[in-house]
Amino acid sequence: MFYPFPKKIQYQPTQAKWSVQSTHSVLLIVGLDELKQHIEWNGSRLAKQIDQLCKKAQALDIPIIFLSQSEPQHGMIQLGQYLSVAHAQLMVAGKMSPMMKQMIQHALSMIEQICVVDDAVLMTTAEQHIQSVDVWTGQGIHHINTATLGRLWSLSAPKELILSDRGILLAVAEQLDLAPLDINPAVDLRDYGLDSVAIVTLIALWRVNGANITYEDFLTYCTLEKIVKTLKK
Repeated sequence: MFYPFPKKIQYQPTQAKWSVQSTHSVLLIVGLDELKQHIEWNGSRLAKQIDQLCKKAQALDIPIIFLSQSEPQHGMIQLGQYLSVAHAQLMVAGKMSPMMKQMIQHALSMIEQICVVDDAVLMTTAEQHIQSVDVWTGQGIHHINTATLGRLWSLSAPKELILSDRGILLAVAEQLDLAPLDINPAVDLRDYGLDSVAIVTLIALWRVNGANITYEDFLTYCTLEKIVKTLKK
């Protein structure tokens, strides 16, 4: 049964001293296939958080590994390959099974920078949730929530990616909750449901990376192809 996520104040403060970097991150989602079979999955906060993580990772070219609990071999091979890279940072979400806990301990023997997304993991109970996060905190494992991780990923992403044609498309697709190929470059983005909050979010992302675009510019050139041209000026 899904339970209300613990509040930040219920955890021990993280002791990690390293900074999240999108270019070094790998996102590991454990047991997603099993979670999706749960009767409470659709519409749950956990489903929303994991979906947000995956979309943000896709938008920033962050590798995602899906580790199946029934057939973990392929995922473990992928994980080993990514963790062998210098300065790798592992971000963990999904179902906190005994296998997942063993995997985290194994990863600790390979890298130092591991982070549990504390509002995108599921234990048996809320009490176990808090206890496990606190144990990991004592082992030097970072913990952070979905919104903060997404923000840190965006702030640390390379300017060249954010302002590339692909980066712009992926950022817009993330805000629209659409697949990139579903967006017609010549169609007004508001026709897809892009609202003022999403527009402000996109403008902030692009301006912090050096683009000269205003809210009025966006409304004037509100198609993907025109936005790309405006950001390239």
